[in-house]
Amino acid sequence: MTRHRLPPTLFAVVHTLLMFLTVPTLEEPPSTTAWITACAASVLTVLALARRDRTPLAALGTILTVSVLGQILAHPDMLALIPGLAVMMALFSVTAVSDWAVALGAAVTAAVVQPLPTAVRHGFDGVSFSDWLIAVGLYLMVSALGAGRRHRLRERQAVEERLARAAQERAQGADRERERLARELHDISAHHLTSVVVSVEAARRLGGTRPELGAEALAFASRTARETQSALRRLVAVMHVGDTPAPASMTAPIEALIAGFGRLGRPISVSLPADLAGPTAEAVHGIVREALTNALRYAPGASVSVRAKRAGDVLRLTVDNGKPPGGTGGDKLGLGSGRGVAGMRQRAAAIGGQLSAGPRPGEGWRVEALLPDAPPARRPVGGRRRDFSREQRITDGAVFGSAAVMSWSVALTNARNAGHGVQVCLLLALVLTVHALPLLWRRRAPWLVLAAVGATALVWPVLLRGIVLPPSTAASLVGGGVVELAAVYAVAAYGRALAPATTPTAWHVGPPTPPVTYPSGSRLSYLSVPAATLAFVISMAAALAADGTLLGEPIGSLPALLFYGFFTLAQLFVSLGLVLTAGWGAGWLMHSRRRRELSRQDAALTALLSEARERIHSERQRVAGGLQETVFQQTTRVISSAEAGSLDDVAAASRAALATMRRLLGSLDAGKAPTAPRGTAAQGASRA
Repeated sequence: MTRHRLPPTLFAVVHTLLMFLTVPTLEEPPSTTAWITACAASVLTVLALARRDRTPLAALGTILTVSVLGQILAHPDMLALIPGLAVMMALFSVTAVSDWAVALGAAVTAAVVQPLPTAVRHGFDGVSFSDWLIAVGLYLMVSALGAGRRHRLRERQAVEERLARAAQERAQGADRERERLARELHDISAHHLTSVVVSVEAARRLGGTRPELGAEALAFASRTARETQSALRRLVAVMHVGDTPAPASMTAPIEALIAGFGRLGRPISVSLPADLAGPTAEAVHGIVREALTNALRYAPGASVSVRAKRAGDVLRLTVDNGKPPGGTGGDKLGLGSGRGVAGMRQRAAAIGGQLSAGPRPGEGWRVEALLPDAPPARRPVGGRRRDFSREQRITDGAVFGSAAVMSWSVALTNARNAGHGVQVCLLLALVLTVHALPLLWRRRAPWLVLAAVGATALVWPVLLRGIVLPPSTAASLVGGGVVELAAVYAVAAYGRALAPATTPTAWHVGPPTPPVTYPSGSRLSYLSVPAATLAFVISMAAALAADGTLLGEPIGSLPALLFYGFFTLAQLFVSLGLVLTAGWGAGWLMHSRRRRELSRQDAALTALLSEARERIHSERQRVAGGLQETVFQQTTRVISSAEAGSLDDVAAASRAALATMRRLLGSLDAGKAPTAPRGTAAQGASRA
């Protein structure tokens, strides 16, 4: 509230003081109507400024109307701040919250309205074109500041949204990791242990007619149990050290997975792209594994087809299984856990895809997934490109326009006083426009912009000594120093990009990372001040001497040249150097403030990410402990039973391992510790 109320309050105080100080200096004392008009205009202006953040367009319209009517009905000197400072404050608010089209319309409206009071009083002949250009230049500068403010507000909003997402990730990170681990554990248990139970039960049922199946089932059970332990150990290792990058191509592992199911005695046809990789390939691997496991459970002996085909940036994955032999299916062995289809949908949704599962036309079952599989974006080869927002580009254009218009006003005033015609005025405007043109690239390459500005200034003496411009117009080019001021500010503010010294780590579990820091701008940027000052002073000195005289003294007189030339150059160098130093300081302050803001934002984000990683790491350690105390024991028992040659013990141990895995998954769903008493496994085996 203080920030919103303070500017209108200060404006009211300063405006009132100036009005009462100006009245005694007027040639005629103001009339009662003039006093009423001035007071009413002041009150309305202050009220409009107080609401400029809520209704900026209405505030600007009110102030422009008050400015025109007040200057017509009262003496303009009594309301000097309203058409100037008050209009610029309202225009800044409009450009800070409005789109560029609205902001441009507001600036044009203010520029059109500005000379109306003078035109009403004295006619358009009494309007000073140079004064109007100065006002337009100020309006453009205010518009540039407002556009910069709009960019900072949007950037701040984006940062707040990013921090909010990070806080949400911190709150939900452990839950999501728990869900991910549950899917991984379910896939491992479904793929390996279910295959063991199915093969052992088939060998037990057919042992009387096909005794060779018993030996095959025992060997398969031992091998699969060892694979289960290896998969679990890899998962535990990942839990300890963080996520590992996916292989370059996962087509071969997916084909090996499908071939393993084919060895269980079912016909499987496969068609996969040869370059599956990244998150999409990982999702395909998990979905295919779960779909084949479900086919093994609910449609034993049925044929299966696995197809993956790209269509643009989408990968269509289809897993079909036919009707089981004999026309019957279902989970007769009681191996289902109810997680399969939900887990596949979660895998697809995690990368922005979708999945459906249900009866296919005819007979059988179909699992179909549409997964995003866009090719990686290619960066342009060579060169460095820096992208800027629309507000920043508009700001650069407004700065260029403001500097050009202000330099025009000085040039046209001097040219008119010297009696030059329209042609000379147009040539001066063209020369000064070319001088200011590099400011359009002040963010992208500020040092090159400074060099280009200095080079164009050094061309002026050549133009004056030729036939392009008359030598008497040298003083008209002094206004070009505004461009040097803008170029020096750009070097101080953007001479060194605010790139992070350390990059925030991706979302993974690992040691906490230090906050991101941004390097300070190079202090060598102050060299822009003497460089710009020297180039402009030399250019102006040579331009002023283009007519053969310097300050009215002939250049041929060496003592006069040394005396007047030295003091003239020294005076110009010191005065311009002080002005450019102030501009450099303003740019440096902006750079420092921006650096501090980015450092604070990234420190907050890093803290949130570190806390979320700690929670995920703790959850992983908890699950890893549960795996080591429960499932590893049961899979070891499967291996020992298979080596002993007992199909019954293998079946019991496999079922017990599945039951233990389900209890572990249930504890993940409930958010409880996954460890189980050591007697739990034995109880599950006895029930099996």
